Amino acid sequence: MQQITKVILSSLICNTLLWYDHMLFGHLISVIGSVFFPSDDQLVSVLKAFGVFAVGFLMRPIGAAIFGHIGDKHGRRAALLLSIILMTLSTALIAFVPGYQEIGILASMLVVCLRLLQGVSLGGEAGNAPFLIEHAPKNKRGFFGSIEVLSAILGSVLSLIAVLICKKVSDFESWGWRLPFVFSLAMGLISIYMRYILDESPEYKRQKKPPELPLKELFNGYKKPFLISVGVDIVENSSLYIYLVFFNVLTSTINTYFNHIVEILNQIALGVLTILFAILSDRIGREKVMKFAFVTFIVVSYPVFSMILSGNNLLIVIAHALFIIPIAASLGPVSAFMCKLFPTKVRYSGFSLSRNIAAGFFGGLAPFICTTIIKITGQEALASFYMIFCALIGLIAISQIKDRSLA
Repeated sequence: MQQITKVILSSLICNTLLWYDHMLFGHLISVIGSVFFPSDDQLVSVLKAFGVFAVGFLMRPIGAAIFGHIGDKHGRRAALLLSIILMTLSTALIAFVPGYQEIGILASMLVVCLRLLQGVSLGGEAGNAPFLIEHAPKNKRGFFGSIEVLSAILGSVLSLIAVLICKKVSDFESWGWRLPFVFSLAMGLISIYMRYILDESPEYKRQKKPPELPLKELFNGYKKPFLISVGVDIVENSSLYIYLVFFNVLTSTINTYFNHIVEILNQIALGVLTILFAILSDRIGREKVMKFAFVTFIVVSYPVFSMILSGNNLLIVIAHALFIIPIAASLGPVSAFMCKLFPTKVRYSGFSLSRNIAAGFFGGLAPFICTTIIKITGQEALASFYMIFCALIGLIAISQIKDRSLA
């Protein structure tokens, strides 16, 4: 019990701090766009910054392949320790990159390179979910898996709070936006220590012989589970980044302080709901909860986007509440669902690679695609069609499950 408690606390704290690092870029997308990618058209500047945000996600599958190999061959602990070291360094250094006005295109290039390194490290961090679930009792794997997701939400909330405080106490547009990145260095050192003192996963230690080439074994024997895993994870990734990042752009000119408070409160509610839906999935089955989430996205996405754009405070609050329910219902059970698709010997690789392909090509690109839809059509609410498309993919993927024990 002591070891399980230690693993839960360590994973929660470390992953929260890592996602704080990662989400800062998204929450500061407007100021990063103006500092490193200036343009006469503000939307073009934001679009460039979203492009860099997305490029970091495209590196996540590469990170997943690298750290997945380490995690399946040399142990979960080693892979997770290396991933958080890389994330801490790449995030803290963003604080010290001069702006475009000081060093020109070199500033843009340096930020892109650091964002790429963030993507690689986050690709390896996905293995935190298998590490947690491999410590879990069989009837609580949904709950244990949701802790990893909860920590991502907490990291986002923490970064929002840091941004809000720095806006109040500093010349934010000039230099104060750099402070949250500086804070990540101190928090990263705490995370590195906590990862260092962890023990290895019991399921991994019970293996007789780890595979020599985990990725080769994954694609030779587990293609269908891998594709199903990618398909279902597309939904939680796209919805989460639309909510955490793209909604900031939609409401950037509408009562900014009010929206900051609404975001923080709703993200806390999202964390609580995620845990509750995970516990529900342990009781009634993960497939039922996830199908509910996918169908709900199809029904509510367009109305939610329309309400967000209305400028009416009451409608904005209702829109947030409507959207976080299916997000939580997809987030809660998804990690345990995906982990069960793969055996221990390829679980780190299978889980990490499928999650990061979904994140890289559907989640990280979601704000960029939604902004592009608006740029082409001139209709902001039509960006919701991307969320509906992703939910349909999730429904098709989960319907391919024939083994009821996996549901």
